[in-house]
Amino acid sequence: MWDHEADVVIVGYGGAGAAAALSAIEAGAKVLVLEKNPAGGGNTKYSGGSLRTYLDVDKASDYIESLCDGATERDVIETFVRESSRNLEWVKKMGGEIAPRPTPPSFPHSLPVAFPGTRGAEGIGPRARVKGAGEDAGIDLWGLLVRKVEGAGIKILCSSPAKQLLVEKGTGVTGVIAAGVERDIRVRARGGVILTCGGFEYDQTMHLNYLGQKYFGLCNPGNTGDGIRLAGEVGADLWHMNGVAASLGYKFPEFEFGIRSSMPAAGFLYVDRNGKRFMDETGTDAHFMWAPTSYVDTKTLERTRIPSYVIFDEDTRMRGPVGVTGQGRVSDVHQWSRDNSVEVRKGWIRAADGIADLARQINIRPDILQATVAQYNLQSVGGYDPEFGRAADTLVPLGRAPYYAMELWPCLFNTQGGPKRNARAQVLDVHGNPIKRLYSAGELGSLWHRNYPGAGNVSEALAFGRIAGRNAAGEQRVGA
Repeated sequence: MWDHEADVVIVGYGGAGAAAALSAIEAGAKVLVLEKNPAGGGNTKYSGGSLRTYLDVDKASDYIESLCDGATERDVIETFVRESSRNLEWVKKMGGEIAPRPTPPSFPHSLPVAFPGTRGAEGIGPRARVKGAGEDAGIDLWGLLVRKVEGAGIKILCSSPAKQLLVEKGTGVTGVIAAGVERDIRVRARGGVILTCGGFEYDQTMHLNYLGQKYFGLCNPGNTGDGIRLAGEVGADLWHMNGVAASLGYKFPEFEFGIRSSMPAAGFLYVDRNGKRFMDETGTDAHFMWAPTSYVDTKTLERTRIPSYVIFDEDTRMRGPVGVTGQGRVSDVHQWSRDNSVEVRKGWIRAADGIADLARQINIRPDILQATVAQYNLQSVGGYDPEFGRAADTLVPLGRAPYYAMELWPCLFNTQGGPKRNARAQVLDVHGNPIKRLYSAGELGSLWHRNYPGAGNVSEALAFGRIAGRNAAGEQRVGA
C-alpha cells in the first residue's frame, strides 16, 4: 500500500524544510523529504540570507506585533523571537561562520531597521549572514544546510510534487500522495507531515484574488501555491494572504521572471504613468516598495503606478548596473553589463537626448515629465524634498544627457500567506483547532503580514522549521 514510510514527511526542501528535517532527525525520527523541483533550495537559495538579531526580545516582540497590525497572535510572535534568537548559535553549531550583513552599495538604501518609528524598533539588532563568497548569502546558507542534511543521511525525493494529503478519521494526517516519475507514489507519515513548500509567487490568478494585482517573481519558480491548496483540502484556515515582500524590478519578454532594480547612484527618480513622482525613492525599504504601487485612481479605477518608470542620467548609467543578475537563475540567462550599454542596445533601457523625447518614448506627456524633472532638480539643489522627505544626501539632480527610462513593475521576493499555524507550528482549522499531525514552516503561512521589515522570512524558516521538526517527531507513531 505504501511506497515509502517515515516518521516525519516534509513537503518542500528549502530552508524551512532542511531545518525541520535536521530538527526531527535530532529528535530521533526517521525523515523523508518530498521536493517538487529537480533540486532543492526554495526561496532560501535565492534570498539575501539575512538573519535577524535582537537587542531586547520583549521590545522586538512589540515591534513585530505592531508591524503585524494585530493579525498575528502574541504567543506566535514571542515564540518566533525566542527561537530565532538562537539562529546564529545553531548555524555556528553546524559549522557555519557568521558575518555582519553589509549594507549593499546601491539604492534604494537598505535601512538598518525598517519602519524605525514603530513601537519596539529599538529592540531590533543588526542583520547577520552566513559568511560566504558573495553579498547575497542565501546560497551560502543553503550550501551549509545541504551539507548537514546530506551528512545526516536524510532521504530526499526530488521531482516529486505533493498532490494530496491523506487523512484517517480520528487519527489525522497520515501521509502524502506525490507525483513520481512514472506513477503517483504513496508516502506514509507515522508521526506527522510538515508543509514547507513556499508561497504563490508564480500563480497570478492567486495574485489577483488575494493581492489585488499581478506581480512578477524574483524567486523560486516552483512556488505556485501548492501548499495552500493541500492544506485547504483538509480544512485549514488561511491567514496573511494579502501579505508580501516585494520590490520594484524589470520585466522583459525574453524571461518569465522579473529582474530586480538596484540603482548604483542617487541621480534618479521614479514617476508614474502620468509623469509624477509618488514616493521616497531611496528611503523606502526594498521589501515594502510594492505598497506605493497599489494606488488606484478613485475616478478611473486605473492603477497609474503599474508600470511606473525610473528616470536617470548619463552619470548614473556609467556608475554601475541598474539591474541585479548576480545570483540564482537570472545569472544563468543574463549578466547585466557594468555600464548598462548592453541593455541600452537591447532596447530594455530607453534613451534620448532630451527629457521631452524620452517622455514620448514611454507615452508620458512631455510637458509634465519636464516639469517633474525640473522640480526634482530644484529640490535637489536646495537639499529639501517637502512632499516625500527624501534624504538630502540622496537628492542628486539629473545632469548631463542622454537621459534614460525603464519600466518598473512590482516584483515578489515572496508571499506571506497560507495555512494558519500556532506557536507549536501546528496547522489550524477554521475553528482554530490544530489539524492532527499537520505542521508548517517558512513563508507558507508566515507570521508576517503586510508590513514586512526584511531578514524575517529566512529567520522564520529556520526557527519554525526547527519547532515543526521537533513537534512532528514527538507525535505518537501510528502504524509502526
